[in-house]
Amino acid sequence: MRIDAAEQADSDIDWFAVDGDGHVVYLASGGGTLPESVAASEEALLQLHQYFLTLPETPAAALVQIEPNAQQSGRNYQSFARYARRGLFAFDKTRLNAPADTGYHLVARPASPLLLGTLPGPIAALLLRTQLPLSVQDATQLDIAGVD
Repeated sequence: MRIDAAEQADSDIDWFAVDGDGHVVYLASGGGTLPESVAASEEALLQLHQYFLTLPETPAAALVQIEPNAQQSGRNYQSFARYARRGLFAFDKTRLNAPADTGYHLVARPASPLLLGTLPGPIAALLLRTQLPLSVQDATQLDIAGVD
């Protein structure tokens, strides 16, 4: 089932992508518009969500880097840290409840990044539907304009 525009605007939806280097990325929409590849299938999104939440933490989980502004923002950054402990780069919507704004900022960086090539085929295939045209390795800001 498709995630319609009204639900996207009213919800903080967790979604996933892969960058140009094969890093797995977690993003929280904060009421923003989702890429079409994400909005097209709520079932695929739930499958990815369940998979990543059941992954064990990496051996380097204690070394996850939380961005300084995340702790000062007043928002709960623990869900972002949870994904980073599993190897995902974790980004949050910068301007909440601004559907047309496409800016995100880094909240947590994994110490041991999860790579697309290490994932089971069906999960990798779902992730490949949503590709970021850049590397998140050193990024602190992300603009998803143009991501399908």
